[in-house]
Formats: sequence, C-alpha cells, structure tokens
Amino acid sequence: MQNKGVNEAYKSFRECLTDKYFLRNIRMSKKAMMELIAKDDWKSHISYLLQLESWGCTHVLEIAEKTIKQISPAPPEGWLSYLYNSTIGLLFPHRSAPENQEREGLYGTGRLLLFQIIRALLQMKRGGKPLNYYRDFELLTKEESEKYDSSSEYQRLLDIMEDWYIHEFMCIGTEITPYNTLGHIAGVHHLSMFIGRQLEKAGVPIDLALLSGAAFSHDLGKYGGTEEESQRIPYLHYYYTDQFLSGNHMPTIAHIATNHSTWDLELENLSVESLVLIYSDFRVKSTRNDQNREEVNFYTLSDSFEVILNKLDNVDGAKRERYIKVYSKLMDFEEYMKSLGVHTDLADHFVEPPPQKDAALMTEAEVIDTFKGLAIQHNITLMSKFNKETAFGNILEAARSEKNWKNIRAYINIFEEYYTYMTQKQKYITLHFLYELLMHREGDIRRQAGSLMGKIIAHYDEEYRKEIPNGALPGKPDLTGIELWDRYLHDIIFPDYKVTDQHRRWVGYALRSVIISLFRGLDTKERKRYLGILLKYCDKPMEADHEVFVVLDALLFIPMAEAEPEERIKVIAFAAEASERKSLEVRMCALRLAKYVAESDPSPQAVKYVEQVVRNNEKNNIISATYLKWRILKTIGGHEKRVAECELALSSYSDGISNVFLENLKVDTPWVVKAVNIELLLDSLKRGKTGELLHITTHLSNLLKVSEKVTVRHSAGRALLKVIEMLPLDERNEVVIEMTRGLEIGEYQFSKYIPEYLGQMSLYLHPNELDEFIKELVKQTESTNDRISSVALDTVGIMITKYAEYENRFPEDPEINRRRLSRLLGILMKGLSNYRQVVSQEAFEVIGRHIFGCDDLTLEDKAHIFITISKKMLTLLMDQQESELDFYNNAASLNDIYRFIKEYHFHYGEFPSQPMNKAAFFPGTFDPFSLSHKAIVQEIRDMGFEVYMALDEFSWSKKTQPRMVRRKIMSMSVADERNVYLFPDSVPVSLSNEKDLKRLREMLPREELYVVVGSDVIVNASSYKATPTDGSIHTFNHIVFRRESSLEGKWEEEKLEEAYNSIKGRVVELKLPIHLEDISSSRIRENIDYNRDISNLIDNVAQNYIYDNSLYLREPQYKLIMQTKGIYMEEDTGENGLLLKEVDDMLFHNNPGLAALREYLSNRRTRILVVRDGQQGGRMVAAGAYRSIHRTDLYNEFKDLEITAYLREKASGKIAVISCLYFLEDTEIRDLPQLLLTEVLAACLRDDYTYAVYHRRQSGPLNGKVQEVLERQGFIKAPSAGDMNIYAVDMKAPISLLQNMETTIKDPLNRNKRVLAVMDRAHRNLQMALTDLYPGNLVISFNAGVMHHKIVKMVTMENQVPAEPTPEHHLGPYMCVPFGKILRGAAAPNTVTKTLHTDKVFQPDIKSFRIAEYPNYSPLINQIRTIKSFDRSVILVDELLHKGYRIRELDPLFKAEKVDIRKLVVGILSDRGKDLMTIQKMKVDCAYFIPNLRAWFMESSLYPFIGGDSVARKNRENVSMIPSINLIQPYVAPAFLGGADRKSVYNLSLACLENAREILTVLEEEYQVHYEKNLTLKRLGEVVISSRSPDQGDCLYYDLNLAPSVYVANDIEKLKRLRNSLV
Repeated sequence: MQNKGVNEAYKSFRECLTDKYFLRNIRMSKKAMMELIAKDDWKSHISYLLQLESWGCTHVLEIAEKTIKQISPAPPEGWLSYLYNSTIGLLFPHRSAPENQEREGLYGTGRLLLFQIIRALLQMKRGGKPLNYYRDFELLTKEESEKYDSSSEYQRLLDIMEDWYIHEFMCIGTEITPYNTLGHIAGVHHLSMFIGRQLEKAGVPIDLALLSGAAFSHDLGKYGGTEEESQRIPYLHYYYTDQFLSGNHMPTIAHIATNHSTWDLELENLSVESLVLIYSDFRVKSTRNDQNREEVNFYTLSDSFEVILNKLDNVDGAKRERYIKVYSKLMDFEEYMKSLGVHTDLADHFVEPPPQKDAALMTEAEVIDTFKGLAIQHNITLMSKFNKETAFGNILEAARSEKNWKNIRAYINIFEEYYTYMTQKQKYITLHFLYELLMHREGDIRRQAGSLMGKIIAHYDEEYRKEIPNGALPGKPDLTGIELWDRYLHDIIFPDYKVTDQHRRWVGYALRSVIISLFRGLDTKERKRYLGILLKYCDKPMEADHEVFVVLDALLFIPMAEAEPEERIKVIAFAAEASERKSLEVRMCALRLAKYVAESDPSPQAVKYVEQVVRNNEKNNIISATYLKWRILKTIGGHEKRVAECELALSSYSDGISNVFLENLKVDTPWVVKAVNIELLLDSLKRGKTGELLHITTHLSNLLKVSEKVTVRHSAGRALLKVIEMLPLDERNEVVIEMTRGLEIGEYQFSKYIPEYLGQMSLYLHPNELDEFIKELVKQTESTNDRISSVALDTVGIMITKYAEYENRFPEDPEINRRRLSRLLGILMKGLSNYRQVVSQEAFEVIGRHIFGCDDLTLEDKAHIFITISKKMLTLLMDQQESELDFYNNAASLNDIYRFIKEYHFHYGEFPSQPMNKAAFFPGTFDPFSLSHKAIVQEIRDMGFEVYMALDEFSWSKKTQPRMVRRKIMSMSVADERNVYLFPDSVPVSLSNEKDLKRLREMLPREELYVVVGSDVIVNASSYKATPTDGSIHTFNHIVFRRESSLEGKWEEEKLEEAYNSIKGRVVELKLPIHLEDISSSRIRENIDYNRDISNLIDNVAQNYIYDNSLYLREPQYKLIMQTKGIYMEEDTGENGLLLKEVDDMLFHNNPGLAALREYLSNRRTRILVVRDGQQGGRMVAAGAYRSIHRTDLYNEFKDLEITAYLREKASGKIAVISCLYFLEDTEIRDLPQLLLTEVLAACLRDDYTYAVYHRRQSGPLNGKVQEVLERQGFIKAPSAGDMNIYAVDMKAPISLLQNMETTIKDPLNRNKRVLAVMDRAHRNLQMALTDLYPGNLVISFNAGVMHHKIVKMVTMENQVPAEPTPEHHLGPYMCVPFGKILRGAAAPNTVTKTLHTDKVFQPDIKSFRIAEYPNYSPLINQIRTIKSFDRSVILVDELLHKGYRIRELDPLFKAEKVDIRKLVVGILSDRGKDLMTIQKMKVDCAYFIPNLRAWFMESSLYPFIGGDSVARKNRENVSMIPSINLIQPYVAPAFLGGADRKSVYNLSLACLENAREILTVLEEEYQVHYEKNLTLKRLGEVVISSRSPDQGDCLYYDLNLAPSVYVANDIEKLKRLRNSLV
C-alpha cells in the first residue's frame, strides 16, 4: 500500500514538472526534464518525505538542491531567501533592487524550477486530506467564478498567483521570517468563503469571486514594507495592498481588500463583501507562542474584541468609544447572518434559518434586532446594485425616465444616502443626471438636486483614509473634484445655447443650493481652493444680465468670514460693476451682496465699493431698494445724513405696507424684490410697528401658498415663524386655519411647501385649538386624495420633531401632553398602513428621515417615540409588499432608524422595557372590521391588555371576503391604536381544538391570557357546548361583550349564566353603547350596495379601500348550499320493463311508428339513459340509448357498403351506436339535448368506447336540435349517408369543455333571461370553434351545474349525510375541501365545507406557471393549517384530475401538516389522473371518467374580464381586479394546442373574444336597467364573482371608468390586425 502511495505521488510530481506551460517558461524539453527527475531519483526523495511527520520548504530545498544545481548556480543568500525576495520585487516593484534583473538572468531558471518543485510537493502533501485552514486555499474554479461580475478580475488574480507562485512564496515566508502572514490570510479566506457560500445559499446577493479575491489579497501588502517600516506595517499594508491590486488592474478587488480595517466600519454603508471580509479579519488573529512564532487562531467575536483592543495604539476614551461603535456593527452583522441560518462557528454546513417570528409576537428586544436586520438587509441589497455598473446604470435610467416628482425625490434620497460609497465613475454619471434635474419644473427637485451636486463634488476625490509611506502619494485620478467644480460652475452659469430661457434661469437659481452644500462639505483649506474657482467668474466678462445675477446670488452664500481681504474686495467690486446695469433684478441683488459684505467687517477699500453700489442705486427709489440702502449705510457708518434721508423716505411712503403687499403679489415683480420686501416687513415689526401685524401675517401666508418662486415661499415661511408668536391666540388660530385650507384646496406644487411651516406654527396654538387642528389633520390624512394625505403627513412629521418645544409654551398635565404626542404618532402609523403606495411611502419617509434622521430631537425624545411605535411600525412594514421604489425609500429610512438605535445603545445602553402582563385574544371573521369591533378593542386595551385580533376562518358557512383583504382592513383600522396587533396569519386557532389552544398559550406566555368573544358565541358555539376538559376553551379567562340590542337578538339570562358556569377561568363582561352595538355586517353590506357613506360604521380609510377596490358589492353573507334535486340521471339496460314503459309513455306517446325503436330499446344489449326534472317531481324529460357494435357487424347495422367502408376506415377500438336522443320541450332545463348527449357520450367514454356513431332508427328528417347538438360535439355526417342521418365522431382523445358561465355571474343577473340567452349562444359558438381544432374528434361539453350536483351527491354519500339540507343542523364526520374552481363559494349539504383557494399563476413571460394561493388569500400552507385545525378527515374536491398540477403541489403540504385525506372527488378523471392517485395511494372518485384527454377548457377562463389564470405581478392597480391571462390570441400563442390548424386557433380566439364582448355588452345593458348605473371596470365586481383583467404588463393601466366591453372590442381589433401573421 505504501508503494502504491509513493507511485501515485511520484506520478503526480512528474506531471507537475512536465507541464507544458512551465517547461516553456524555463525553456526545457519534456525529455530533458524527465531525465533530470530520473537522474536524481526523485521517487526516493518523495518516499522519504512521505515518511516524515511534518516537513516544509526547507526540507524540499535540501533534497532539490542537487537537481537545481544542474541547471542554475545558487544565489549567495540561499535559494529560499532569493525566491522570497524576488517575488516581493514582482509584487511590489519599489522593493526590487536595480541589480535584480541581472540576478534573474543567473538564477531565474533555478527559481522557477524550485518553485515548481515546491508546488508539486505541497500538492502531494495536501493529497486527499481535509483542508488546512491555516495554509491552504479553496479557490473558485473558472466555471464557478464566471457567474459573478468580478470574474475577470478574479481570473487575473488567479493567473498572477499561478505565474508568480504566490502561495508557495507565502509558505516560504512562514519558514524564513518570524511572521505567519500565510496563516492569517488562509484563515481569513476560509472563514470568508465559509460564510459567503452560506449567505449566497440564503439568497443574499454576494459576489463570491470578489470576496475570495479580496480575502486572498487583503494582507499581501504586509510583504510590501521595507525594514525601516516594519513597525508601521499594520498601518501601511493597506496602501501596499492597494498598490499591488490597482497596479495589476484589479480595482474592484482592491476597493474591498484595501478597506478591511475595523475602522472602515465607521463608513455608513458597506457592501456585503466588505462586511464579510472585515468580520472574518476581525475574528482571525495571531499571537506569539513560547518560541516567539506567530500562531493563528479563530476567535469568537467577543474574544477578538479584547485581543484587538489590547493591540491598539494610544487608546484613550475617544478611541475606545470609536472602537466600541464599530464592534457593535459587527455584532449586528453577525446576528443578521445567524437569523438567515448562517453558521459562524465553522460548522460543517448551512442550516435552514430559524422560523421568522411574527412581528406581533416579538419582544421589544426582538423588534429592535429585527429593525437592525432589515436595515442591514436593505443596505446589502442596495450596495450590491451600486457595486455593479450595469445595475447602477439601470437605477439611474429608471430615475431619469421617472415622471412623478415624488418618485424622483425618492431616487435622489437614495443617491444622497449612498453617494459616499460610489466610485468616481458613478459619481460622475450621477452628477450628469443631477445637472439635468436642475431643469426640472419642480423647484424642490431642483434644490435637492443642486444640494446633492454640491455634496458629491465636495466628496468626489476619494479620501485616502489609510496611512501612507513617507514620500509616497496616492495616485492622482483622471478628474479631480475641483476640476469638476470648475466644469459644472461654468455649465450652471453659462448653460448650453440650446437651453430655453426658462430652463436657463432654473439652472442658474440652483447654484446657491450647490454652493451651500459644497462649502459645508469641505474643510477650511479646501474651501479656500474652491472659493478661488468661483471668484474667477467675477473677472469673466458677462453679457447677459441673467448670468451676472446668478453669480451675484451665488456669492451671497459663500463663507465670507473665511475669505481673504482681497477676495472680499473682488466680490464687492463685482457687485459694484453689476450695479451699473439697468436690470432691476441685478441691481437689487448687487445691493443684497453689498449688504452681506458690509456686515462682514469689510476693509476700507471694500467699503468704497459698497458705497459705489449704493451710489449706483441712487435713482432706484422703490421701497425695497431704499430699505437695503438704509441698512447698508447704517452698517458701514459715516453716512448719518443719508441714513436719515432713507429713514424719512421709508416713513414717508404713502400706504407703504399696502404697496409692499401689492408689489409682492404681482407676477412681474422680481423674486429678489419680494424677498427684500419680506425682510422689510419683518424689520418694521421688530422696530415696534405692530399695527399691521395680522395683515402682514396674512400676507406672508398668502405668499407661502401662492408664490411661484420657491425662494419667496421659503422666505415667507421663515418670516411667518418669527411673527406667529407676536399674534394673540385667536389670531394665531385664524392664520393656522387659513394655512390648513391651503393644504386641502391648493395645487400640490404650492401646498407641498406649507407643512414645513404650518407644522411649527400649529405649536403656537392653545391646547384646545391644537387638538382641533389635529382632528382636521386626521381627516386630511384619511383623504382619498394622495396629495392631501401626503402634505398632512408631512405636517404631522414637523409637529412631532418640534413638539418638545410645546410644553414650554403651554404648561399642561404631562399625561395630556404625552397622549397628544401618541395621537400624532398614531396618525403616522395610520399613514404607513394606508393601502395607497404614495401615502404609505410618505409616512415611512417622514418617520425615517424627518424624525429619526433629524437633529431637532434629542436621543431621549427619539427613544420615547421609538418605544411607542416600533412594534406597530414593524408589523405594518412586514405586511407590506415592497416594490422597487418602496425598497429604495425603505432603505434610506431604515438606515436612519438603524443609526438612531446604534447611537442610543452607545450612549444609554438598552432601551427601557415596558412588558405587558395581560393579553387578550380576540378572534372573529371581521367581515368587515367595524367601529364596534374597534370600540371593543379600545375598551380592552384601556383595561391594560395587549390585544391580538385573529381572523377566524372556522365560521365556514359564511361567504367572506378574501382573507388578506379583511386583514388589510383590520390593519388600517387599528394602525393608530397602540398595543393592538393582528395575530399571525400562519397560526390558525380554533376554539374547539385543544392543540390550537395549547399553542395559543405558548405563543402568548402572559401572566393573564383572556379570550374575547360575544355572548352569542358563549351560548351557541359548539366549542362551548362541548364537555369541558383540562385543555378546552372553558379553562381560559374570558372577556365577553354582551349583545343585547334588538338588531342582534335578545339573549336569555339563564342561558348565558348556564354557559358562564362551564367556564373555569375569570369572566369580564363588556357592554357597548347601543349605537355601536347596532353595527352589523349585513347593515354595512347593504349600505355599500347603495354606495352610501359608511364612515359611521367602519374606519374612514377602510371605507375608501372598500369603495376604491369595489369590495362587498352584491355579496351574500353566507355560502350557497348546493342541492341535488334539480336534475336526476338514471341509467339501465333494455331489460328494465318499467323504465321502457315510462319512456314509451312520456316520450314516444305510444306512437306506432316507433316500433323499430321500441324493439331496439328492449334489447338487453342496449343501455338507456334518462333525465328527470326534479322541479316536476322527477318526471322523465329526456332519454338516450346506445349499444356496442363490432366492426364485423357494421354492415348489418347500416345496410350500406360505402358507409360501412367509411366507418371501418375511421373507427378503431370499441364502437358505440347511439340510436335514440329524445327530449321534451316543456321543461325549464336549459339546453336539454346537450345535457342528454353529454351523459350518453360520458357513459360511452366510461366504458372505453373510442368511436361513436349516431344512427337514427326511424325514418324522416332529423330533429334540427339533435343535428345541431351532434355537430357541436364534433360529429360529422358520414359521406353518402343521404337520408340515413348517420353522424360519427372519434372519441380516442376528446376535448373537454366545462360550461360554467352561469356560476361566474352574481345574483340576480345569473338568473336574467337575456343574460342566460347570450351565455347559451356564446357556448354554442365556442363549441363550434372547438370542433374546428381537430375535425372529426369529440368535443364533449359538461354542464357545471350538473357536475356540481353529482359531486355533492358523492360527497354527502361519503360523509354519510343526506344530500339535501335538513332542518336540524347535523354534520357528517368529514369535511369537504374544494381546491379548484368548482364549489368555490358554496357548501355541500350537512357537511363542513372549507375552500382551499388555489390558482394557476403564470410568470409574466407565460412560459411557466405554478400552483399558488388565489390572489388576496393566505399562502397555501397557512390555508392547509386552518383545515388541519378543524380536526376532521378531508374529502378533497376538484373539477379535473388529469396532469394533477394542483394535487401534486398540495399533497406534500397536506402530509407535512398531517391532514388525513379520506378521498378525492373530481368532476372529470382521466387514466393519467387515476394513475397519479394510485402512486400517491389516494382514493379517488369522479362524476365523469374520460380515459384520454387531449385538451381541457373551462369556458369562463377563455373570456377576458370574466375569467382566466393569474399572472405574477408585484404591483396591482386594484385589489379586486386580478391581472390574468386568457390562453387565446392576441394575449398569448396557445402552444398547448399542438397539431391544430393555425386558422382554427385564430378562429377559436376570435370566437372567444366575440363571445366575451356579447356577454359583457348584455351584462352592461341589464345592469343599467337593474341599477340605473353604467357597468364599468370598477363596478365589474358587482356582476362577476371574480373580476379579472388581461395582463398588460407593469406600465399600462386600465381606465376603470370605461366599460369592459370597450376593451374587448379593442382586443378584437388588435387580433384582426394580426390575422395575416397568425393564420
């Protein structure tokens, strides 16, 4: 065995040394190398090494020296030192000595050979052994790396590792130096990849190639330092790592690898690759052993904390605080990884993440951890987009193409949040985009874009945060920040000549925003440099007044105090020159600048220029100019006479204040004049002229509301904040009321500026008036107008940020003050829960950026707010579906919340805890959640309970709205209620199921747990009537609300007392006010049907949601109980004399001409099927008969050679001859011939007949209805049949069609004669179109009503209950679970019936689909858990079992929840479906058996707006309008119709569209007659049980005010346009 190992190792060694690439490098032939290996007996050397316990490069050199000596002399310092130093020279050229090139000529071949020998032997040493974490690297293969964006850089690194023998070099370094750099790098790489692979498996977007490359190279810089720098290597190695990677064209890897210091965590936003590398580097540390050798170890995070802290230099209090902050970020990241199931302790494998605890059940600490995790998750996802140039470009293009200004603002917010982490290239293209936005029509967008431009330019140069070697300089970029500033300054002042005058002005006015943010972001030294660039424009000639004005206005915002004297002179000299121009706008701006300079302690020379500006404005006698001149002259002094003249002029203006008012309201007045006028008005008030105080305040509020210029609006707003406190309380209230009206009636472009000031002004109101104002804000936030809701939420946000000031203005009871703040916070929670995305986005942005991200609130204030809303906020966030724009908004807001949490933890430790010891569990159907429900919740909450409301799905007889719709209504209704939560959707709790009740106790482990029920439940529910047990509902404490109103019925006191006696826990009774107790679901539904206001019955926002989504329209409160007495089927043979006599009496009327037919029927081989009308006492109304015929008997049957030959050619298998189809006309059963023929054909298919022939036994013309129904099934008249009326059809692979339109239309229109007639016509048209697909093949049509009756009969028989409803409520032991479209919304008699709502959901490309929950219902697993809670065996029901998509998806879920499936009952069963059930060991029964199905159609699914299959779309315009696909043209190419003629497919599609148009048109007409309203898409839910709309993608939306038939007509036109390409 040992020899075998030596032989294999030797073989591997030879292969490595005879590698073609290697031999080419050392210029040696394979033959020469083989001779060299053999000559030195390397097989013996390998055998020797294998016997050693440990060996390294030194041992290799000892046995390799002889071999190397034959091709190269040895360097003086020895081979290992030479290999080590020469590789350092390759990695870091500055370490390469001048003579190295000459030495390489002498020793190069020997170096390469020794490196290759070391590589070969190290590979041998590793062999099949486990990876050595401290020495080996498990790198990605080329194939693995190719799927990542950084694959090209990674491959470049691998090539360098291969060519330069980097791994072997590090092994040598470990042996000849006192440092174990290899051990640290290998350990970090292993831990990084161990974690990275798990993160990828958990769905985190991570670039493993980037991570591997960065981990491998992160400490290579430690080899780059000189001996003199050895003590500084811990600080310099980042620089050298960057030099190596950047110098070898790996900038992306360099960015991650270079910034792996713990201090890099001080950056706000890091990619997941950076976080993993920093985390791993933090945990892999070296210590010195007794021999002073470095030993590398893996530490836990907490242990590493102390190790690193002890290594830090100059640790003072501030540095320790910094260190604790960055360490806490790593702790958060570790907890986030653990929440995903990531092992961090080097376990062997990834585990599934622990079940996500529902936010409603979390403790306060868990809520905080979840917020941190959400912030990290969003940050990682967003940074993954920023790290990819293509993804970043897509974000930018999405922002560029966005039209809604609020969405543009969201994108700018994201760029503002993450710009510091952008690459220079990304910053450059972002600046270009922002410059374009300077021409946006919204002033706020221009200001925000300009401000961000200034920030990016200020931080454009990549700050090198690491220490650099003495004399070294960071590389100079292609473009610097100051060069960008010069470029964009020019473009702002002198836009392209193609830009319009209006846009030119907008761009220029934005310069002030750029300058303000730019100079804030620069340090003092840089400010001087950037200021110099701006001041150059004071010397540039400018022709246009606008250009001069832009520069003048911008100079008002420079840091004048930091400007040099000569720079100030340049500024004022420019103003003096500008003041000579004729433009009033320019001269006024020059005066403003002169005033700014005068107030900045100017030099004598500067004063001269200031005086010149005043002189140049001598003739400018408007009041604003006079005011500025007065202020300037008074400031510089020495002009007492002129000051007095100005004062006289100001006081002598007739009607001065009124003129200012008029001037400010004129459109033509330059905005700069208006701004000065505002300043003048404020100054007059300061000087005691308060006689016009109210008028001035009103004027300022008008300016804020209507001024076209953003600058004027903000000037007016700031002035209002200064004058509001001067007003008496009653006048303050008047002004605030007037401003509030501006929120509601003003255009959004104006009203959006009001909240910033209205919110602050409202806090000057008396408490009574403030409370009234808050009530008004509540109404506005609940408005159906997104604009009004948004500005109202903004106002609330401002009030909250400034609310701390209020208690100082109006001292009041602290509890009242606290409750008011809670109410304001509740308004924000209500906004966050809003079903309209715009409002919800606005609310969360206010919470994140304007509350937790603001500087106005102290940490203690923010903590109080956070404790108040955090859990509620989290529950609302977790329930939302996050669109891409929501994601960007949420990422920024979550970052603000995360920063606050970290700051609070650092300064104060843990948040104060307020645990609640009492919990109330409140189940109910809540269909819908009403104000009476809310009153109960509030009452219980005020008793000190934490209330959990659970949607009860166990009232199975009720026909409720979809669960998620009801849940949304509940969520919105109680969003503003603290300590009220929705119980997890994934945990059903049946009050009669002891296992559920036990789980409830475990989930709510409070000292006191109460169940909330109505008194009617206590008296009537079966769970309370049952015998009490140790785990039953009787053992719980109860809160019972009494129902005593006449509307709900009077309960006998004795019955209630008797029920109370069985309850072992405490019982607390509640009684509601009568006006709330009278609110009922039926009353709400009735009012909705009449489109009445129901705000006195349910929450306002819930009302809007219901009406906007057309919910509860014409909806019954209880399920329809299916009955079977409408139609009876009977089947027997001709031997049944009684049946034959009844047929003769009822149908043939003893007609002697039918003797041949009687003889045929009386034959024992003939099978007879009869149809009986249940409405006529079981009277026979139709009969059909068939018999089998052998191919050899065909001639005897038809007596015609041609017909016989034709049938023998066409037919195969068993042949059935149908010779009797008789029916009566005097019956209400619709399309009786079709029903009869379906039953006859279904019986034939059941008995394995594959061909059917209709042969009429009596002479005479064929009944027209019989002929038509035969043709509708695909029967073709036999050639040369003449008058014989012989029709034949192939039944080997039939098409099945379910006629279900009647079950898709709501009552009463589903009983309307016109509607029924058009549906019948449509069905006949559809049948004929289907027969053209495969001519001569059977198209069998099944009536949904008949199928329902058969299925119900089978279900009730299995459940051992009567098939008709019984007066007494006795239920069978099993429950019926329909999981297709059949029986949806209905119940089987005397049987618990609970629908499992499923749907076929296509991907947008329609190439694939999955079986999922029906839109607006709970996930399938949650629905199955509810079924399990019924604790009954299940009878499953579906309309079809063929390929079994639905049952195959559901069966594993049933098994996982241990649901006992007793039987599957289906409408139609095929051989394939039967085989599937055999495999799954499930019993199956069916109404109809069709051995081999070619295709299956459900009629409603073919008609747009009436039916279809869902399409997976994240965002839906309307909850009740489901985006769907009808598998017909022009929506999709019906690929499943293989072999069908293209023309027939086109005709089928056209027939479906025309049918849909005709049905919808009649529905629209009858709806108009019935309800006197137009049937629009918005109201379609009043008519169709499940309204759908053909999917149009994410960008197109339907006009809900148009009739659906209009859209179908458009689609018909579209299809006809495509005819030539489709046919």
